[in-house]
Amino acid sequence: MSPIFPCKGCGTFIERSAQHYRRMSGQVLCSTCADARRESEARSRLHPLQRLLASLRQRLSGSGR
Repeated sequence: MSPIFPCKGCGTFIERSAQHYRRMSGQVLCSTCADARRESEARSRLHPLQRLLASLRQRLSGSGR
């Protein structure tokens, strides 16, 4: 059984291997926080106009129109 560590992003306790914990220097993330981090990093690499377009699409899809 793998040990349980707190997620650095949200504090949720997650099961990860001790090897993974050491490799990540104790900065383990749950899958939700890891996905959010990857998405924000990908968004920051976009051209500013592409970021604006993505933001508008997200707002429009969230408003139910």
